[in-house]
Amino acid sequence: MRNLLTSLRRVPRWTALFLVMFAIGWLASLEHRGLFIPDEGRYAEIPREMVATGDWVTPRLNDLKYFEKPPMQYWLTAASFVAFGEDEWTARLPIALLGLIGLAMLLLTCLRLHGPRAALLATAMLGSTWGYYLAGQYLTLDMSLTAFLGIAMCAFLLAQSETSHPGMQRRWMALAWVGVACGLLSKGLIALILPALSLAAYSVVARDKAIWRRLHLMDGVVVLAVLALPWFVLVQQRNPEFFSFFFIREHFERFLQPGHSRPGAWWYYLPILILALTPWAPVVLARARQLLSTRALSPAHSGRSLNVPLFCVIWTAVTVLFFSVSQSKLPAYILPTLPALAIFCAGLPRAHLPKALRQSGISLLLLGLVLLVALPVIPASQKFQRIGATALFAMPWLYLGAAVLIGGGAVAWQWSRHCRATILGLSVTTFLFWGLMFGFLHQTDAAFSSERMIERLTNDTKPFRPGIAFYSVGQFDHSLPFYLGRPVTLVATRGELGLGIDSEPQKVIERIEDFQRRWLHEANQAYASMTPDQYRRFLDDGLPMVKVQADRRLVVVSRHHAHTTDLAAADLIPPL
Repeated sequence: MRNLLTSLRRVPRWTALFLVMFAIGWLASLEHRGLFIPDEGRYAEIPREMVATGDWVTPRLNDLKYFEKPPMQYWLTAASFVAFGEDEWTARLPIALLGLIGLAMLLLTCLRLHGPRAALLATAMLGSTWGYYLAGQYLTLDMSLTAFLGIAMCAFLLAQSETSHPGMQRRWMALAWVGVACGLLSKGLIALILPALSLAAYSVVARDKAIWRRLHLMDGVVVLAVLALPWFVLVQQRNPEFFSFFFIREHFERFLQPGHSRPGAWWYYLPILILALTPWAPVVLARARQLLSTRALSPAHSGRSLNVPLFCVIWTAVTVLFFSVSQSKLPAYILPTLPALAIFCAGLPRAHLPKALRQSGISLLLLGLVLLVALPVIPASQKFQRIGATALFAMPWLYLGAAVLIGGGAVAWQWSRHCRATILGLSVTTFLFWGLMFGFLHQTDAAFSSERMIERLTNDTKPFRPGIAFYSVGQFDHSLPFYLGRPVTLVATRGELGLGIDSEPQKVIERIEDFQRRWLHEANQAYASMTPDQYRRFLDDGLPMVKVQADRRLVVVSRHHAHTTDLAAADLIPPL
């Protein structure tokens, strides 16, 4: 603790103000759009059901067992709901806070390894790279894994530094193992695989076998057994199907078999990594050139010191190569490379920084010009037209975003000699640009979320008539149960809920015909959501329905006329 306080006292006042600005930039937009489908709706509804049922062991989505991921993020979001209520910002709050905690750990690490100037550069880089920032704004599990692995890596680097005495080294390694355990509870075995592969590769390249003796493996086994193992044991005891689904299907089959509709070429992650590093990719390249010219990445190793830049390069390469080999690829999989690359750049000499910052400014300027040129053409695209007329009215947000990129890039280009101000300006440009993009998404989020339609239906009151049947016919909108505050009965749809449906088939209706019979003979009031096309087919079949709400994606109908005036707000389906 004394060492921690000593390090924090080294933070200049302007750096503290800088961190406050980062916190504002990270937290300001959490409420500014509905929960998007499928990920945000899914990862808000599962913890909502944990709170509602009191069962924090077996994750359930729409009251059906859901074992695709471990529960750490669900627990954090459920705790946020308990503390602050159920809302978009409370659902996203744990993700944003984890990102900020990761930044604080990076700051502390770079302060101890490189000093205040390097700590500022690394923290600003990580906090305002587009990949890391966006991961902290959207409710997915990727920030959880990235933050926990980033904390583990930082603690490991501090433990292996030359200045760490044995007692301090053991404490830092304990924290590293805690990070791995939390990562294991966030996304599974990948939290063990990536560090293990990185350590193995480093020990071979650097010819450093002694590093394995400094890991305090027995302490790690204890930490993993105490923190991570109990949930896996409990959930397996309560759900015998868990092991086969979670470990075999979701880990080994997903990695080895191309059956998850997530293909990609061998170079899939290279452009994604460059985009994720925006606007700091030129700084990474400058650091790489500087280290190569001085042979600082040489595998030569002496004593107990760890070659930090080499380790960061190996961590990045292992992560990219591992997921490039996988048959299931998603852009966010390589986010754990970003903390390593920020630490990698922390030691960039002051003389190399202005040129790299100037190139970063030019890259933003060019991106802004490309966006500005593309904006008049974008409305003609099919994806844009599917959003509807609201997208045209929201176009000023996009033009403002292009202007911010152009202005911020131009200022960074011209003022690159003033490194501190330029670093601040590049970070602010990221926050302003994406804040404007979130403004566009807020205006158009009816195309990606059921928030507005369901809040009109329910008067923003939850749960919505819990004793009355509510069906989801031929589709499943992941945000629907969250905004209703209750599960719905699935009709003729499975998707990712196949395991839960097979475990409890009585909770769903397998065929449209069975739903139609139940709808016709149901004496009580009932509601159903469906696509506009399905709604028209039911009308053609003469199925009695009263439309109570609609948007471009979904129609909500009732069996009988509703008894509240709010439910007649949508008389016509908007044109497709």
